[in-house]
Amino acid sequence: MLEIWYHYKMRIIDSTNGPIPGTMMKLAWPIAVTSIINVFYNIADTFFVGQLENSKEAIAAVSLSFSVVFLLVAFAIGISTATSTLISQFFGAGDHDRLSKTATTSLIMMILLAVVVIAAGLFSKDWIFRLLQADESIIPLASEYFSIIIYGMLFMFMFFVLSSMLRGVGDTKTPMIAGIVSSIINIVLDPFLIYGWLFFPKLGVAGAAYATVFARLVLTIYLMYRVLRKDCPLGLNLKKISVDFGILKEIFRIGIPSSISEMSVALGMILIVGRVNIFGAAATAAHGLGGRFESVMYMPMSAIGQAAGTMVGQNLGAKKRERAWGASLAAVKYSFISSSALAILFVIFARPVASAFTTSSEVIELSRFYIYFVFSFYGFMGMRVAMLYSFYGAGDSRTALMTTLLSFFVLRLPFAYAGSLTVLGVRGVWLGMGIAYAVTVVFMIRIYKSRKWMEKALVLREDQPIAVPAAD
Repeated sequence: MLEIWYHYKMRIIDSTNGPIPGTMMKLAWPIAVTSIINVFYNIADTFFVGQLENSKEAIAAVSLSFSVVFLLVAFAIGISTATSTLISQFFGAGDHDRLSKTATTSLIMMILLAVVVIAAGLFSKDWIFRLLQADESIIPLASEYFSIIIYGMLFMFMFFVLSSMLRGVGDTKTPMIAGIVSSIINIVLDPFLIYGWLFFPKLGVAGAAYATVFARLVLTIYLMYRVLRKDCPLGLNLKKISVDFGILKEIFRIGIPSSISEMSVALGMILIVGRVNIFGAAATAAHGLGGRFESVMYMPMSAIGQAAGTMVGQNLGAKKRERAWGASLAAVKYSFISSSALAILFVIFARPVASAFTTSSEVIELSRFYIYFVFSFYGFMGMRVAMLYSFYGAGDSRTALMTTLLSFFVLRLPFAYAGSLTVLGVRGVWLGMGIAYAVTVVFMIRIYKSRKWMEKALVLREDQPIAVPAAD
């Protein structure tokens, strides 16, 4: 079914045939590299601003801004998830027409959403920072950084949707290449704009924001060029761009629960940050550094999970249910192993890793405990992520939403708050987060093993006979 597309010059992978482990790794490794590159945007900013004289306040400001940005992009992530799900299923089914309509409809939706988010972010930034009980010494710097980075939301959103389109048809290498170039631009520009090297002005934390926005612009231009090429199976044509309301309904069906799920994650993270902030700027900075390290930890499980989502979607589109299930099981196993191995390395080298990003001994000491208490449970997080992406690949975003709400608001947030009330203080927040990772998986396994989530695939639902009332 997919053979005629496989020979296109685009880097397309047909996951409906061949060995599952090899296919998954072909899809996953470019996603992992892309994730590393995305992390570099934040780590590079954190590293360079961490060398400023006001290191503690600068790191805390960037970290606080990142928490708010994550909340604002949550809806975009949900729409991107829906886009990837539908494209992978239509690609697997060989449905050229709906593949093209999904691409055009998703792109229009994402651009409109970006405009709304930029306006909302600029209007509410200072209010949100104060709501989070941020130290007054941090807010001016956070506001300065955020006011610039928010304009890059348009490019970030377009990166999300364009990458999800390509991932749906098995092309995970193009976003990787774009990300490498973009990351190099960001890292090179950072010291020039932050410290005022050569003829550039010394902009401090604002310089980090400008470098990131420009790098994302370059990233978006390249991806647009790739998806508009004639050899791309997406069939995106700007001259014939329009919204298909049937496709839009499916995007909302999958995307809205996905967006609520992502927003729940973001809100949960912000509430935890709010709790951490009461322990002072050093605690905020340590939590921010821990979050950056955690984004590195998240990379292998995210790559494997996204690869599994593509394979589940394509194989359910081709009506190969057992192969879809086999791909998902393999992802759960690989994600647990890789996450556990990386966690061990971080725990062993906790102090030198933290020392590389700040000169504050207080922040270094607290960061070590973040690594010890959170990363020790990260193998379970790997399993959770692989199962979530499997749900998304099938189009069952409601189950993903239910398990996410359970994870954050029934387990992680209460455990973190309870831990903060103990003698451990802010360290108790991180221990509570770690324990919640493990408990979440216990609740998810039964739902996952039932396989009912696989029946949510659009192609399989369309095959179900319509019930006709019996004649009297």
